[in-house]
Amino acid sequence: MESRIRNTDLFQTMRKESKPYRLFFQKCKHDWSIVFSSMLAFNLLITLLPMAIILFGILGLILGNNMDLQNRIKNKIINTFPPKANEGLREIINLAFIKLYHDAGIILTFGILFAIIGCLRLFVAIDRSLTIIYRIKEREFWKKYFLAIKMLFLFLILIPLMIIASSTPSILLDIIPNVGGRLGTYILGLLTSLSVTFLLFEIIYLLIPNKKMTFKQTWCGSIIAAGALQLFMIFFPLYVRKYWTSYTGQIGLAVILILFLFYFAIILILGAQINAFFFEHIQPLPVPLGTFISKLFEDYNEKIADNR
Repeated sequence: MESRIRNTDLFQTMRKESKPYRLFFQKCKHDWSIVFSSMLAFNLLITLLPMAIILFGILGLILGNNMDLQNRIKNKIINTFPPKANEGLREIINLAFIKLYHDAGIILTFGILFAIIGCLRLFVAIDRSLTIIYRIKEREFWKKYFLAIKMLFLFLILIPLMIIASSTPSILLDIIPNVGGRLGTYILGLLTSLSVTFLLFEIIYLLIPNKKMTFKQTWCGSIIAAGALQLFMIFFPLYVRKYWTSYTGQIGLAVILILFLFYFAIILILGAQINAFFFEHIQPLPVPLGTFISKLFEDYNEKIADNR
């Protein structure tokens, strides 16, 4: 029965048409995409705090005693997260802002030092992940860390722009009275946020791989990753509200943040895999990465033994 089904024209046509997607899935699996996503999520987690310290330190220097503006910024940051994480996040942000006005210079100084160290590890981890995905050589030590420093300062410019882009529509919604204007503002906000997110992924896919990349090779993965992240940002709060009701306060914030960073890392790896497979035509490994390296090592040892 099985052989008859396999020999039908329909089965052969479906097998032929689905072959690229099966190979793509095999590449993602054999490249340890989930493992590298976990590694990136961890590096994102330890990088977030020093980068937040930098941003809070800058805010402390700029805002001074402007309590009204501080409260608006605090509420905007808190409302970005699902309701279950709001309580713990509010405590952390209130503590941060209380210290900002008095210790902004110290916080900014230490934040820059820790952010440089943390972001170096983050972008080195992204570079190593893309090295596997694109089958390319690693950068030299000093080039790798010089790129990480450049990416840090680039992201420090880009992240505030993303916050402004996402905040502007919500501010305008309170001002515009009619329904049509509100709908247009909401759509404009989504498109603006999507554009900035696309720019974020495009910069990563263009600059971090240790090879010359073009917009033609990276646009598709950037669009899919940006779209997936925007959908995730829309539906993730609904998911948390329904299935994570037992997690509240700072524990809830920690669990939700880890989950969010893990999915973000998966989206980042997925976009790179799409670019590598469909636009660079990089084929999957015949076996999983660990087995492939083991076989290469065995062949290497045999060659050394033969040369003795």
